[in-house]
Amino acid sequence: MAAIIAARMLFGPFHLGPLPVTTPLNPEGFFGLAVTILLSICVTRAETNQPASAGNWRTALLISLGVVALGAIALRRGLGIYFLSDDFILVRIGHEWTAASFRYSITHGGGDGFFRPFGFVSLALDARLGGYNPVFWHASSLVIHGANAVLVLFLARRLGASALAAGFAGALFAIHGIDPEAVVWIAGRFDLLATFFLLAGLLVFMMAGVRFTLHSAALVCFAVAALCKESAFIFPLLVAGYALWNRQPLRRTVPYFALAAILFAYRWSLFGGIGGYIDRASGRPAAFSLGYGSTLKAVAVRLWTSLYFPLNWSTDASLPLALLATAYMAAMIWLGLRQKPARPLWPAAAAILISTIPVLSLLAGSPTLAGSRVLYLPSVWFAILLALAVDGVPGRSRYAIAAITLLFHFAALQHNLGFWEAASARVKAECEAGTPALPESMNGVPMLANGRQECIEIAHNKFGPP
Repeated sequence: MAAIIAARMLFGPFHLGPLPVTTPLNPEGFFGLAVTILLSICVTRAETNQPASAGNWRTALLISLGVVALGAIALRRGLGIYFLSDDFILVRIGHEWTAASFRYSITHGGGDGFFRPFGFVSLALDARLGGYNPVFWHASSLVIHGANAVLVLFLARRLGASALAAGFAGALFAIHGIDPEAVVWIAGRFDLLATFFLLAGLLVFMMAGVRFTLHSAALVCFAVAALCKESAFIFPLLVAGYALWNRQPLRRTVPYFALAAILFAYRWSLFGGIGGYIDRASGRPAAFSLGYGSTLKAVAVRLWTSLYFPLNWSTDASLPLALLATAYMAAMIWLGLRQKPARPLWPAAAAILISTIPVLSLLAGSPTLAGSRVLYLPSVWFAILLALAVDGVPGRSRYAIAAITLLFHFAALQHNLGFWEAASARVKAECEAGTPALPESMNGVPMLANGRQECIEIAHNKFGPP
């Protein structure tokens, strides 16, 4: 698979016997799945099964600052992106949001089939502080993303990674190629917030033991996360998995399952059903329209395509990116064959799969990375999986593997951001001209599927002073 991917990137489309190799999504997915299996079945070293402590606070602070700085550098181009599609509607909602709006939002389901009242509070704060300036809105998202990267760092540390490996996890998460749709698109704010509160709640749970106050704090974090986006409903499964892994009593997780049941029942009462996206063909909720074949393909192949090779194939990769991808694949093969971590890695792989449960109906994968924001939470566990594996590689080769991996994902992110800049420039020009005759998307980037009227009004400042 690596040879096929490298040949396609370096030499363009070709035929492998009767099979055309154009956009190598399936080879990328099979390669990622194979590496994940290698990592999951490895033999561990005979070391302690205790979680790592936070370590020296100065070291943790310096590594955290480095992770945040790297993420800011990698995503700095996102600050210049204009509003896109749903962004225009969300910005308007943020400006019109009041205390009465919040009270209404927590007692009524959204007309789009979603129940995310706390996510809209964040948009209202941005509107009050940043007006209609897209730079401020994107900076706000970047700050939350940076905070999430730091939480990933501490979560990896808690799960047994060394300080440097935990820093690698945070850095990989911060610059992963799927980030633009979650971090640059304002509509991805719900993913950012849900992930922040979910990770914070997990860390608090891991430290709680039998302390009631910490469990209460973890429950609050879970509730807020679930009221930011539905993907956080997998929180009880994650804490149960952690409890089993560390031989802790499962009765400690009962309140989390109870809270999830209460929140889900309340949501059901608001919508008269599960809510969410509707399948246009059947008219049923998309969550109930999953096919066995398509689901298996999404979970077994396309999930790993996007996590290991987050590339927008609207145009071919440049020669430097293709060479980096080739070196990256060699590094992943070396990692899969050489690492012997102190703790088994299959729980991290399992956490990736658990995190995809709420978004299975949206996990088809795309050569343009359209819809990749749903992988924002799974990418947390992907980064931790590779970090724990890198920690288990003997000698200095671990540093080479980490460096090559970060370089590839940094380059992939820059490649992907170029499509967002191009789409943004067109949307801004058309909105300012007052005739936004644009397609719903371009090269996988949302343009004006929604918000055409709002884009004109915002561009001409018809909502009041910015």
